[in-house]
Amino acid sequence: MSNRPPSHDVIHAPSLARIGFEECAPPAGFCPLWRSYRDDGEATGSFHVLAPTDRWQIAIHDFTPQRDTVMEFELPEYLSVAWHESISGEEFTPYRRLRARSIWGFYSGDGGWRGLVHGGVPVRSVSVEVRPEMSRAWLESEYDGQFERVRDAFASLNDGDGSPELRALLAGLWPRSGDERRSQLYYEGKVFEAMGLIVERTKARAAAPGRAVAPEDRERIREVALYIDDHCARTLTVDDLARAACMSPTKFKQCFKAVTGSTLTRYVQGRRVALAEALLRQPDLSIEQVARAVGYACASRFSELFRRETGLLPSEYRAETR
Repeated sequence: MSNRPPSHDVIHAPSLARIGFEECAPPAGFCPLWRSYRDDGEATGSFHVLAPTDRWQIAIHDFTPQRDTVMEFELPEYLSVAWHESISGEEFTPYRRLRARSIWGFYSGDGGWRGLVHGGVPVRSVSVEVRPEMSRAWLESEYDGQFERVRDAFASLNDGDGSPELRALLAGLWPRSGDERRSQLYYEGKVFEAMGLIVERTKARAAAPGRAVAPEDRERIREVALYIDDHCARTLTVDDLARAACMSPTKFKQCFKAVTGSTLTRYVQGRRVALAEALLRQPDLSIEQVARAVGYACASRFSELFRRETGLLPSEYRAETR
């Protein structure tokens, strides 16, 4: 391994050794630019990083935590976009559910990262990470100063349905057998392509009518979202929540989507699934009881929604986390 090019990973390397990962030989398909690490203790599996420069890097998570783990990292300033094929947990900075089959954006300049990763559920994800100075130089070159809020563009990424091109690009970065000849130029081109897709997505959304939300309306929506977080198992109607926000139902739905990035229905479902994940860890509760406890009278409907959010049926999730 001593003949490989140097790695410039300043994001993950300082933390990997501390949490038990040790460097190992990369698997098939990974070119010499990659660094691979493995842990067979608290998190069984591997972590891979490609960092040929200090301007950008690509990371692959492929491990399974053995128990629920709260993680907290102080990080250098960088922007990240990830495709989570499999994951279960919650981010606390700010609060967001970590969902399987979702795209997730992050800006570390807001104070590092803190969250909960659920044990027994595989973490399989691919992320592109760039330094802000690189993004600024690229935006100046490609957009001639017409787009500046790249941090917001990254941080707003939090959906499972949109951005199919970005999802396919990120998933395709995971090397397979025969990909050993991929070069630094190839991966750098994919990093620039990902940034272009993020910028164009943000510009298209900003140009859509009705996207602007007044500061006072934005604050009301945040207060309603906090109420939903605490009462998600109850019957929540658009009319009642709109009255709480001092808005008409139509305006409330538009503002809620603009502020949270999610429809009201999808937001409530996400919070109910997060609560269900905790309850499924209680072996004395049946799946039907869990379904009723989080607001669903029909267990089959609950199972369908749970699988859409997590990629697993409730019974499969319970088996994975035992």
